[in-house]
Amino acid sequence: MSGEARAAPLIWLLTGDKGGDTAQLRVVARALGWSCVEKPLRFNNLYRLPNRLLGASLWSLSGAARALLVPPWPDLVLCAGRRATPAALWIRARSGGRTKLVNIGRPWGPVAAFDLVIATPQYGIPERANVLTVRLPFNRIDPDVVNRAAAAWQTRLEGLKPPWLVVLVGGRARPLRFDSTFGADLGNEIDALACELDACVLVITSRRTPVDAANALAAAISVPSLVHRWQAGDTSNAYAGFIGLAQRIVVTGDSASMLAEACHSGKPVSVAPVPLDNAWRERLPRVVLDHAPRGLIDRLHAGGWIVLPRDISAVWEPLVAEDHLHVLGEPIMPTSPPPDDLPVAVQRIRRLLG
Repeated sequence: MSGEARAAPLIWLLTGDKGGDTAQLRVVARALGWSCVEKPLRFNNLYRLPNRLLGASLWSLSGAARALLVPPWPDLVLCAGRRATPAALWIRARSGGRTKLVNIGRPWGPVAAFDLVIATPQYGIPERANVLTVRLPFNRIDPDVVNRAAAAWQTRLEGLKPPWLVVLVGGRARPLRFDSTFGADLGNEIDALACELDACVLVITSRRTPVDAANALAAAISVPSLVHRWQAGDTSNAYAGFIGLAQRIVVTGDSASMLAEACHSGKPVSVAPVPLDNAWRERLPRVVLDHAPRGLIDRLHAGGWIVLPRDISAVWEPLVAEDHLHVLGEPIMPTSPPPDDLPVAVQRIRRLLG
């Protein structure tokens, strides 16, 4: 095409009801620099069927969502999450195989079904030519949003003077145990760190935080503090504001997305490991995997026949080893923000489209 400007590719983002997945898709799309079209997917009850059974189909989509998926077919589909996979495969089939599929996060289907899978180590995806393992999810908060929220919250803290130790609290996530005992232990560790830093504490809970764990956490903190509890419809944007105000951030080790948002802030970050749940239904999968042939597990996993339990420690432990992250309760050490793998991912996606 000498002398002519090449037409920009047509990109579809298959968005759903998972805010973290949608945020990652949008970050990647913006980094690509091409215009894109969001296709918001809504589902009927058939989404509960296994993707191996749904195959390349729109059976699990609502009628309104099906009406959005019409030609011209895109050059690239960005998708994330289990529910979007059948629709992504259907789109490529309708394009005659021309559409490239890029999955962000755990692939809820055969790895070979995607042109590129970009995921963090927590999912244990076997090494393949079309798999790119990144240190952290691409979740991040826009700096302008952080600055505005921080300025608004600074006027509301009154007696709580800087420096501020900010605690981002997650919640239950299999196979982890997030209960009142963990909440009390976390509160004690936070209290000790705040005393060492001579800091006030700002805590924000999430939709997943059990009430008993939040109560135990708050009760264990003796230094001046503010606990902002999650509630539906809250528009105060305390999450972004607290991150902006923080001298140091502590993140509970149940959420790779929260860990990514904290690390991408550039602030020093400590992780609070969450213990494993020792209930038999949580122990059994780990026991089976520990004794099964690794090659067999990898083949079944890559083929989309099984889903391995998530291992969030596989995300934060390498960051600790590389001095990008501090473990709460251990002596404070100098850390640096981890490298951003987004440019590498963008390069791989651009390469798919030539």
